[in-house]
Amino acid sequence: MQNPARLPPINIFAPMQKTFLFDLDGTLIDTMHWHFITWEVVVQELGSPLKGDALMKELYGNGAELMHRLVPHRTFTEEEARKIVDDKEARYRNLYGHNITVLEGAREFLEEALSQKIPMGIGTASNQANIDFALDFLDLRKYLNAIVGADDVEFSKPNPETWLKLAEALNTSPENCIVFEDAPKGIEAAAKAGMKAIAITGHYTANDFKGYKNVLKIVPGLNALKVSELLYL
Repeated sequence: MQNPARLPPINIFAPMQKTFLFDLDGTLIDTMHWHFITWEVVVQELGSPLKGDALMKELYGNGAELMHRLVPHRTFTEEEARKIVDDKEARYRNLYGHNITVLEGAREFLEEALSQKIPMGIGTASNQANIDFALDFLDLRKYLNAIVGADDVEFSKPNPETWLKLAEALNTSPENCIVFEDAPKGIEAAAKAGMKAIAITGHYTANDFKGYKNVLKIVPGLNALKVSELLYL
């Protein structure tokens, strides 16, 4: 039997293996303005009274539940809602897709995480066509080990399904995950999944995230973070 005294000492300060889960739009890539102005036209065509901040606050989720919020005076079947959303996304890609960019500091953050062999994935309410277009156009696919989009889940954020499926695909447990998210509903979904989160302000303020106990930091963007600082959180 090996003498316990000769075993290497346990480093109690060594970080546990972390896994990084990212939202896509507004967290890694700058697309929210283009999505918003496309939605403005679509909801106006459907007779919705929503404009400006009132519209922006409702732009989460997918399918019939989303359309009922955007056009409250009408009723949509799931099939009707999905067609409206898919048509909107196609219009967004055709009109504005080539205007999208990677947010400041995001690529550098991904490169740092990749160099440290941190598993990474995307959990987004975007459909597969939008995901594929953005990842290929901006050359981001090489950083990712798994992707969960709107077509992969039954329930959108704030339901935790997106983050839980992504953790499963990355073969990790929720407590080892850090979610990077720019919307309160995504932070709420992370909390329900038992995950810590980094809140990124953009179209929301820091005050919009202060009620969530799972938030580790509130920052203006990934350029305000160092990967090494997150490994011990």
